[in-house]
Amino acid sequence: MLLYIIGFSGAGKSTLVRQLSVSWHIPAWDTDQLFTEETGLSIAKYIKEYGWTSFREKESEILTGTPMLDTGSPSICGYSGLIACGGGVVESVANRDFLRTRPVLWLAPIWNSLIASIHRSPSDFCKDKTDEDLWAEYRRRLPLYRDCLQK
Repeated sequence: MLLYIIGFSGAGKSTLVRQLSVSWHIPAWDTDQLFTEETGLSIAKYIKEYGWTSFREKESEILTGTPMLDTGSPSICGYSGLIACGGGVVESVANRDFLRTRPVLWLAPIWNSLIASIHRSPSDFCKDKTDEDLWAEYRRRLPLYRDCLQK
């Protein structure tokens, strides 16, 4: 069984997945990295060339394809692999429906920690946005992240 990690850009999803992968002796994947490997383009270049709609469609295709990565051999932690999801994966209703049927860990650090992390290493999504824009986006996505949790 795979454990999916969600959260806003800069929340530490990729870092946590790498650390847990080592500690738990299980494989880990990052949907942003899978996207780049599959398309041969960075996310920024893909969006510039094909647009946000196409990006979100491809992101969904990659997310819903992740169960094929499951080895079915859980480690002592009970999971057989880890998936770090892109921060905007929750934008799609279909993605939220998919995630709701799987084990999900939502990383939700306090805003001051999150914005400090974004300032240290901004993703392409965050680069040209003001702190106020990011705060508004974060607040808009909060209910979308919550919607991914099993009910």
